Order: sequence, then C-alpha cells, then structure tokens
Amino acid sequence: MITLRLAIRNVFRHRTRSVITLAAIAFGCTAIIFVGGFFEDILYRMQESYIKAHTGHLQIYTRGFFDKGSARPFSYLIDHPDDIIALVKKVPGVVSVARRLQFSGLLSTGENTVSCFGQGVEPDYEPSVRLTDRSAAGRNVALLGGAIIESGEPLNANEPYHIILGRGLAKGIDAKPGDGLILVSHTIAGSINAIDATVAGIFYTTSKAFDDYAVRLPLGTTQQLLQTESVQSLVVMLRRTSDTDRVKLTLRELFVQRHLSLEVKAWQELNDEYGKSKAFLWRMFLILKAVVATIVILSIYNTMNMAVVERTSEIGTIMALGTTRQGVWQLFLLEGATLGLIGGCLGIAIGTAITLLIRHVGIPMPPPPGASMSWISEPVIVPSVLVFSFVLSLITSLISSFFPAYQASRLSVADALRHA
Repeated sequence: MITLRLAIRNVFRHRTRSVITLAAIAFGCTAIIFVGGFFEDILYRMQESYIKAHTGHLQIYTRGFFDKGSARPFSYLIDHPDDIIALVKKVPGVVSVARRLQFSGLLSTGENTVSCFGQGVEPDYEPSVRLTDRSAAGRNVALLGGAIIESGEPLNANEPYHIILGRGLAKGIDAKPGDGLILVSHTIAGSINAIDATVAGIFYTTSKAFDDYAVRLPLGTTQQLLQTESVQSLVVMLRRTSDTDRVKLTLRELFVQRHLSLEVKAWQELNDEYGKSKAFLWRMFLILKAVVATIVILSIYNTMNMAVVERTSEIGTIMALGTTRQGVWQLFLLEGATLGLIGGCLGIAIGTAITLLIRHVGIPMPPPPGASMSWISEPVIVPSVLVFSFVLSLITSLISSFFPAYQASRLSVADALRHA
C-alpha cells in the first residue's frame, strides 16, 4: 500500500511531463474509441442497407440454385411456396416471408430499348421502401431503410401493371412516372412474352450498379409474364439481425426433418462486398491500434526513463535504507501503471464525450465507391472498444515501464549515491 501511495505521488512530482504523457495516452484512447465507433456505424449501415434493400435477413432456394442457378435460373424454382411460408412463419423471430421471382428482359419506351434485371416482389411483405428523399443534410437515408423512391409512388399490390425503375435505368431510357413501357422476357417454356406497364416511380438504393438495371414489379404480374405459378426464392425478415444464425440453423434442421430439398442463405453469404468491406475496415483499425500502442509505449518509456535518471540518488538512498531491488522495480512499475490507468480513464471519458457530440452533429459523407448517395455518419459507442482502449493503455504502460524499472532495480547502491 505504501509503495502504491509513493508511486501515485511520484507521478505528479513533475506535473508538466506527466500531463503531456497522460495527454498522449488519452489522445490514443480517444482515437480508438472514435474510429471504432465510426467504423461500427459504417458497417451497421451497410448491413441494414443490404438487408432492407436487397436480400432480407435470409433467403430460401431450391437446393442447387445458389451454385448453378445463374446458368439455369428457371430449373430451380419453388413450386409450392405457400406451404413453406406457413412452415417458416412458425419459427420464433420471423416477422415476414416474401416471395420473389427474378428474370432478365428488355424494357422499351418505343424509341429506346435496354436490357434490364427484373424482380417480381410482394409489395406488402418486402423489406421497407421509403418515400422520402433526403441528402446528407438529413437523417432518413437509404443506408438505414432499403430503397428510396426518388419520384412517383412505390409499388402497389392493387396496381398490377405499375412498375418502379432504378434511377440509372430510368435515365437510360428517359422514363419518368406515368410513362408507358413494354417489358419483354422469355417464359419458363422458352417462348417470348410481353406486357404493357406504367412507371409508378423511380427508386434508388446504395448500389448504383443495381439501380442501373433494376425494375421491380408485382409478383403476380411477373408470374403472368413468365407464365408460371412458381417462385425463385423466399425472402425472410427477422425481428432482430442478431437472430440470423439461430433462425438459419433452425430452418435447416426443419427442412431436413421434412425432407424438403431447400437451402438457406444468410445475408452475409449473399453480400460478398460486406465481408470484404468489414475485413478492410478492421485491418485499418488494427493499424490504428498498433500506432496508438507505439505512441503510448514511447511516451511512458520516455517519462519513466527520465525519472530513473533524475532520481538515481533517491534510488540509492531508499535501497541503502533497506528497500529491496524488487521493491524498487515494483515502485517504478506501479508509476507506469498509474499513468496508464489515469490516462485510460481520461481517454474513455474524453473519447465517449467526443463521439457522442459528433454523433449528435453528424458527419456528412460522400457516396462510397459504387454508390450514388451521400449519407450522415453517426459514430456509436462500442462497449468492447471502450474496454479494449482501457486495457491497451494499461498493458502498454506496464510494457513500457518494465525496462526502466528493471534498470532502476539493478543500480549499484554506491554508484547511485555518488550520482550528482
């Protein structure tokens, strides 16, 4: 206890030097807390945009579709989806199950004809489509709510021949809400079929590549165009994203028990870009942690090394009075740990305050690569990052104090007393 009190008093003997060291530690902790919260917010928004605008939490296919369906999409259709939907809805955590049928086709205004990627969806059960269109000056952006209707209206189940176009596709054919179009595609049997449709609205998502080719229309109209009653996939929305793995495992076991030739894919498996982006961001975060650790180690090492040099006579005196080498080593090690402890606490307090302030204000961000919308970043407080920053400051302070403490404990009493 006496050693601890001495260590705390010694830390503040040279206040200016100690304050500079504490500032370096606190700055490092603050940087980790803020950047960790910033990256967490980016990943959360990416996750929610993929789920709500494209894939849902889970998708159910006929077995083999995920591997071979791109070449023969109509060979892996689900023939009796209603029975499967009833089964899936009984699983705890499932909010809704929507049927989808996708196809490739041509879209024509009479003057312009382009290829398109069609999605037959159930408007009442699909992931949310927002009617607002706000830029980075607002909060309600597509990164948190699926597709945004830029102009016109969303799909309506009561208007079977109304369709919505991706923003890039609409620009390509110079289409606007209210225009009449002809949608052409191959049927399941291989013949050609077409329907007359009206543009209800123009939408956009976080993916510019998707918006450049996408057209969405009611499922019943899609089935009429392709001349089938089957669907390609079932999109499952859950109450919480954290339930994804549990529900996926439950559905797999359920399908095996019922001898159903179906497979389940989670949103992470359907969005390869998310995994790559997550790996990239956390590697950057790892580099930041390494830089912060280096700064803290050098700062505390410098402080402790100077303390050993300045207090050589003092070290000789206390050793002459009976303090053991281990006692000297513990004293300097505790001084370093005290710096790390105080700096870590300050860093957590300052980092939390700054992160919450910036979250309240928001950071306007430009569109990411491959996207077409700006957004507002709202960094979050991540408990695990708070703990990590504190532990990092404490461990690095102990590491950086070890060698100076060892040097102090190995001093010769006679040489230390002669030191001027």
